[in-house]
Amino acid sequence: MKLRYRFSLLIILLTTAYGSVDAQYAIRPGSDLPKLELRSSGMRAQGRGDLPSSVDNSQSPYFPAIINQYGGSCAQASGIHYLFTYEVNRMLERPVQGKTVNTFSYRWIWNLLNEGKDQGGFSSDGIEITKTAGCMTVADFGDETAYDFRWPTGYDKYYRAMFYKTKKSSTVDLNSMEGIHTLMSYMYDKNDGHPGGGIAVFSISSDNWGYEDYSGPSETGYEEIINMKGTGGPHAMTLVGYDLSVEFDCNGDSIISDDEKGAFILVNSWGTWWGSEGRAYIPFKYFIGAGYNDSMTSWDAQALCIETEYRKPLIGLRLKLSYSSRNDLVIRFGAADGYQATKSDKGAILNYPIMQGQGGEHNMQGTLFSGGQTIEMGFDLSALKEPTDRMKAPCFLIVLAKTVVGKSGTGHLMDATVYDYANDTTYYRTFSESERGIKVGYRLIKLPTTLEFRNSYNEWYEPCYTTSNLLAQPEDFTRQPDWKDRTFGVRKAKGGFAKIKVTDYNPQNRKITLDITHYE
Repeated sequence: MKLRYRFSLLIILLTTAYGSVDAQYAIRPGSDLPKLELRSSGMRAQGRGDLPSSVDNSQSPYFPAIINQYGGSCAQASGIHYLFTYEVNRMLERPVQGKTVNTFSYRWIWNLLNEGKDQGGFSSDGIEITKTAGCMTVADFGDETAYDFRWPTGYDKYYRAMFYKTKKSSTVDLNSMEGIHTLMSYMYDKNDGHPGGGIAVFSISSDNWGYEDYSGPSETGYEEIINMKGTGGPHAMTLVGYDLSVEFDCNGDSIISDDEKGAFILVNSWGTWWGSEGRAYIPFKYFIGAGYNDSMTSWDAQALCIETEYRKPLIGLRLKLSYSSRNDLVIRFGAADGYQATKSDKGAILNYPIMQGQGGEHNMQGTLFSGGQTIEMGFDLSALKEPTDRMKAPCFLIVLAKTVVGKSGTGHLMDATVYDYANDTTYYRTFSESERGIKVGYRLIKLPTTLEFRNSYNEWYEPCYTTSNLLAQPEDFTRQPDWKDRTFGVRKAKGGFAKIKVTDYNPQNRKITLDITHYE
């Protein structure tokens, strides 16, 4: 697209889809992420030869379509739509092919981070969510063209998201040729034997920046290049490859010096009208010395890379509730040994990245949904599998806290289910009228996994298991006319549980007959 058309289109974009661009770095300043390490010495692993002169992973079958971001969502458009989608499909060797089931929803992640309004963020924050909760696909999230702050409802959608996770993330500093060589090698093949190489997210100051038609030498054939340094407005984008044959007079002295040769290929999220079908070159020189001159900030020159994994969840929790202001709610999960246990030192606590006072003053499903206060969500509690395996009578805990942020919301709990996929077991609990309310403060919700039962005062308890020669008293059974053929669940001293049914009682000798079924 020629320059005479670009200016008007850019104005339209900045006043509509582009929206707020504040704080849209690739990596949150202060994040303590490890540095990218390749199994290589210098530019290449021993015996693998030299790098090719150009790499373009945006032409890979694992790379998704170019998008036009919504509002100030560039950090998640780059980090989730491009980076996460590419890396998952590359890992699975599964072409995207325009399929929404193979493309991951940056809008879902953005809506978890934007406080229910159009504002920017950090790519690394979105990636952190995927390490625990996974990432929902576009097929499950639904229409990404609707401008709202939706949270989807349906446990199955959250469950499918749990399979796709970020295993680890790392950074590479591009303010030296050593760092640029490291990323080039990573882009080529990561030295891991999988088809194609990796990509990365970075940021650049886009206020007053410029780009122009490029007709110089290149192997990858793009016709646009970044030609000036921005003055502010950090904007996250994706680095997808490089071209060593590109050369550009960055300092305007009409001489192409050695440090003005070579460029990364970047992909933007402003649609295919921008640049060369959404792509452009950015010279290596702009990264060199970042933070020490006016070319780029040190945060701009720090790129984010990830390693993904596909892993079936071991434990999932389904929670259904209705509430009108989701940023009031904070939730944690845990497990303790026995229904009476309540303290974290008797079990394990899991901090979850969803429902941490997020989402703004909207109902649970967002702004545009009739009846959207009610939502069914899913949470991956696989991290609790190891500690619960050591417990005799695991009891899952939901710690739900309500504060008042802005307006005070109203609502109630409905029901919850724990799915133990490793043991193919389900634990369900509904809430009585007295248990349903959500009030200011916190409450502890328990989901036992053993057959607990209530005493005559309707209180939950775990019986004490002792051996005794005491005989049953007649009044023990005359007070309970329905004792016969009732089944009770008890926990055994060495783990497991048993079902006990009283089948007979002889009042003359005061002996009872029990039918006992043991479960290990």
